[in-house]
Amino acid sequence: MNLLPLSTDQAPHISVPLRFFAVAPLFLLLAALMLGMSENNPFGNLHTPALLAATHCITLGFITMAMLGAVQQVLPVVIGSTLPAPRLVAWSSQVLLIAGTLLLCFGFMLGKSELFNIAWPLLALAFVIFIGAALISLARAAARNASRTAIFLALLALLSAVILGSLLAYGYATGLALNYTRLAAAHVSIALGGWVMLLAVGVSYQVVPMFQLTPGYPKWLTASLAPAIFATLLLNLSLLLPDTAPRWLELVAENLFWIFAILFSSVTLLLQYLRRRSVPDATLAFFRFGMGTLLSLAALAMTLQYFIDPELFKMLGGILFLLGFAMSLIFGMLYKIVPFLVWFHLFRSAAKTDIPNMKEVMPEAWMWRHLWLHGCTVAVAILSLWWSFAVWWLILCLVLQSLLISYMLFCAIAIYRRTLSLIEQDKICSA
Repeated sequence: MNLLPLSTDQAPHISVPLRFFAVAPLFLLLAALMLGMSENNPFGNLHTPALLAATHCITLGFITMAMLGAVQQVLPVVIGSTLPAPRLVAWSSQVLLIAGTLLLCFGFMLGKSELFNIAWPLLALAFVIFIGAALISLARAAARNASRTAIFLALLALLSAVILGSLLAYGYATGLALNYTRLAAAHVSIALGGWVMLLAVGVSYQVVPMFQLTPGYPKWLTASLAPAIFATLLLNLSLLLPDTAPRWLELVAENLFWIFAILFSSVTLLLQYLRRRSVPDATLAFFRFGMGTLLSLAALAMTLQYFIDPELFKMLGGILFLLGFAMSLIFGMLYKIVPFLVWFHLFRSAAKTDIPNMKEVMPEAWMWRHLWLHGCTVAVAILSLWWSFAVWWLILCLVLQSLLISYMLFCAIAIYRRTLSLIEQDKICSA
């Protein structure tokens, strides 16, 4: 496939993505707090308040927060089209997302219906602002390639997830008579399988070959994968929302999605195996861990789920998808993009001042330590399904991950500010 050249001249101010990246890890701390507040094992069933609250801390507060920051960097630099009023969009959508996520999570935890009624309009407004700005950016982009298509479909999936999630929250708050089980399943399907998966696909088309020095994705895959996933999710929604759909059709739609997941993860792992450099790289290792987990989850979903309790498998699948796949890719992205952003913006501003290289911004030794910690987090989360005491290990791992990534991010920000101050002083002295 043809890779787009980076439009670095259109890059937003560094504060636009960094504000999202810096806040996201704090929600891992909040997720740990929610799990710790549970009187019993929060993994006892799918509907425990602590598990619902912690899950939304991770999905909205960490994963989506980081993804919104990434999209606001990817659209201008990779797709070549800036968002309208990028700082205003970033500020308003983030404030609303933080407030809405906090209210929603405490609504679950405390069982306060009035908090849901405040949370869902705030979250809906946050996503309307962001999605509207992103769609405008995509509409005026000159590029018409596979990454643009995948990101466009991911935004449509996000919009669908927001609508379904808002309906669920409104129903919880008002006691509206709804089929909550099927609505929740549809919400999870389009949020994770659409928004998270399709954005990972679209970004990978460019990031994997460009930054991991692999061959490009094959054209037959890039031309059809994202539309096929989106069509499968629409089929799944059409079967989940009504009460009368035959179960065998639902299984067909689910297995089609997992086949596409196997295809995406397998091709990505193969390309990474064929990369031009054999030097170990921590960010690549995070990516491989995520793709390997997705591949394992897809294989389990097509075999094991028919032989164990459905609710237990849903929790296992959620752990593998959210922690093993999505979170791994986000950590890998943060450790790749943040040092690059710091170096790039300092390089663009520098005159005679020496600027730190990317490995000085975020030492790779700590990335490798974080990878081991992340692997332990996924392992103890799975163990928590059967052993209550492992929940405390999971809480500890989430706290340590939050502190570690926060420390690395704020060190990078401090290096940027300190070096920028020296650059400005040199310019004053030169003048």
